Amino acid sequence: MDQGTTGRIAALTERQRERALGAVVAAAAGDALGAPYEFLAPIADSDDVEMTGGGVLDWEPGEWTDDTSLAIVVLEAAAAHPDHDLLADSAQDQIARDWYTWSLGTPDIGALTSTVMRKAAARALENGHQAPRAEDFRAAALSAHEELPLVAGNGALMRTYASVLPSLSRTDAEAVRTIDTICRLTHVHRDATEASILWGMAVRHAILSGKLDVRVGLKHLDAERAGAWLTRIEEAESAPPTTFRRNGWVVGAFQAAWSSIALQLPVPEGKFAQREMLSRVLENAVRTGYDTDTVACVAGALIGAALGPKAVPPEWRRALFGWPGYELTELVGLARRVLDPAQEV
Repeated sequence: MDQGTTGRIAALTERQRERALGAVVAAAAGDALGAPYEFLAPIADSDDVEMTGGGVLDWEPGEWTDDTSLAIVVLEAAAAHPDHDLLADSAQDQIARDWYTWSLGTPDIGALTSTVMRKAAARALENGHQAPRAEDFRAAALSAHEELPLVAGNGALMRTYASVLPSLSRTDAEAVRTIDTICRLTHVHRDATEASILWGMAVRHAILSGKLDVRVGLKHLDAERAGAWLTRIEEAESAPPTTFRRNGWVVGAFQAAWSSIALQLPVPEGKFAQREMLSRVLENAVRTGYDTDTVACVAGALIGAALGPKAVPPEWRRALFGWPGYELTELVGLARRVLDPAQEV
């Protein structure tokens, strides 16, 4: 079943479901692989990239970071609501509440996301609520943008794949709206919203068709912005990932992640060759340095959406764990609940 048509999809095939699981598993693997290298300089080709744990925040081997934790909250909300509808006010309120609860104990949170969380909590208290709601987050995101209009962090891009899974059986327009709505709970700069739409629609396309094409979402932007993003995409395809070192910026993270994938194309035949490709993609994403967990997580979501979970090396899959006390089995189980055919639209 090919992506790109409008209208509703009656049901996902088993292969499409597997590719959806691949997005989740490979994103978490990239996150955990990059965790010990976060905040550090680019890694030389002569040095190995391994899922060792450690680093500035002393992660355990295989432990994912805020990238996967924030996505888990989105998936939990989708799994808990009828038709997995993230546009429901109650689903967004659950996301807001659980993000805030998570933020109180995490050692790792992006600067812009942290600012929005703090502002949302303050607004909630002013309104007599113990925990912030979605409306508090939306207002806080706008306030943060007004104070920091040039800041376009990558905190929404890294979790955008989680907004895609509940929308797989909906139209393109509904999928875009869902991606954009969840993005805007924390990030409203147009670079952040557009990057999330482009990457999210590429993940959707890869799940539904098995094909890698980051341009499929350009039609959902206005002509001027689509042209600007096309130039950015072409830049990413003509330079190694380490070129895009300003990867805390959402555009830099987008370009580094796409460069990590694009320079490994075409996708080879055979499961072992595909596993080798996915490993190279994630390792090269980590080699960019600085926001390594996010770049590798973003790249992992897209390459995993095309290749499926078994393309992630078994030793990486076995090692994965993290907040909220999940291992791989629980993470995959959550994703399967979101993909539950009994509740598809």
